[in-house]
Amino acid sequence: MARTPKVVEDRREQILDAAMRVFAQKGFTGATNRDIAREAGITPGLIYHYFESKEAVFRAIVEARSPLHMLRTLPTEALAQPPEVFLRFLVRRVLSIVEDEKFVQLIHMLLPELIHNPALSPAGTEVLQQVVDFLSAYLAAKMEHGELRQTDPRQVAQVFLASVMGFVLRRQVMRDASARSLDHEQIADTLIDVMLNGLLPR
Repeated sequence: MARTPKVVEDRREQILDAAMRVFAQKGFTGATNRDIAREAGITPGLIYHYFESKEAVFRAIVEARSPLHMLRTLPTEALAQPPEVFLRFLVRRVLSIVEDEKFVQLIHMLLPELIHNPALSPAGTEVLQQVVDFLSAYLAAKMEHGELRQTDPRQVAQVFLASVMGFVLRRQVMRDASARSLDHEQIADTLIDVMLNGLLPR
């Protein structure tokens, strides 16, 4: 039977879900395609119809399960919203993705692997770079239209991303009670208020 696009996509998702569970249990280095196939309930050879290697599976997980997919599929009308509206929405949406149980498992797997296996760094770095590119382009457009003051949009994007990542690491890796006491709405409101309005008296 011919593989329809839906069948192909479903099988890819099945493999990625299984790989996330296996990587979370065994780490990237300790996991094999045989482990992933067993977890997915398929034959090991079938993985190679969808991914050329274990590294390709890992790259697909990082890209498909990160906020990058959400950024790529945002409707044009979302980007047309005022910065205070869009950026609040963006922070809340990103936090809901990266603090989902599956992504938290990925974070726990990814951090030690990046320390012990530097060859994996480009996969994570590429995703972060694309997020910075997206934010930089959005901020630059808003600056050009006079909705934000002129400054270096790339530096602002880096600081913005670092702030969100800092909250995620404190909440999900360090289990910091003070960071965990805030909900996504509070984090988004505070981050956007400080970013757009600063701390100087008004």
